Amino acid sequence: MAGGCFGPVRVTVDVEPAAASSVHVADDFIDLRDRDRDDEYMRAELANEQWTAELTTGALRGVRAALLQHEYRTGPLRVVLVKHYLHIVESSYFSVRAGASRAVRAAIEQLPHRMVREWVTLTPGGPVVRLANPVDPEVGDTDAEVFIEVAPAAARSVVLAEDFATDATGPRLDAADLSRIPGIAVAAAHAALDRHEERVGPLRLTLVGHRPHQTVSWSLEHQYRDALDDGVRMAVEQLEFALAEQAG
Repeated sequence: MAGGCFGPVRVTVDVEPAAASSVHVADDFIDLRDRDRDDEYMRAELANEQWTAELTTGALRGVRAALLQHEYRTGPLRVVLVKHYLHIVESSYFSVRAGASRAVRAAIEQLPHRMVREWVTLTPGGPVVRLANPVDPEVGDTDAEVFIEVAPAAARSVVLAEDFATDATGPRLDAADLSRIPGIAVAAAHAALDRHEERVGPLRLTLVGHRPHQTVSWSLEHQYRDALDDGVRMAVEQLEFALAEQAG
């Protein structure tokens, strides 16, 4: 499945199911358009190995971030970075990273999705999903990881596991900061349910545990908002598969 990021910066990728996840770079991934091949400045840009290596590193970073967030939907994927044409203004580490990430996400959207069976328990009362949001190990000090359990219910509820409040420490977080986390997590869980719950109906969400991979206290709301939004979105997707399987 081919994917591409369109706009000033375009990154073209090839994505296909595989036995194991892998990322590859085509030999001519960083290249010039035909119209730029006679431009001395652009030829010098292409010949700058340090610059092209930086752009390639950005693209690899973007691919891995997208796989971390979305590969669970399809199972293992083989990704090839096929082409990025240098742009005199727009090519940069960050733009190529973003472009590669968007291209992989677009390709994943076109592939068949699946139920991740190790996350789902089918019970007589209905399916139960247990998972944690993915955390990028390269930037893990700014991302919270939250373990949740989600199941259909007659009415929405968000429940703290008994040891949730004492489940985490943070080297730069004092006791007052840590005491704020349960309330922050509950609010973030409700906000995530507001965005995703309507796809499957009311849910009971249990906050099982967490790791605030912490940085500083002012980032806690952002950490838990993003973590719960990812986790609830993923859980709802899995419930859709499980409910369909149980129904039919």
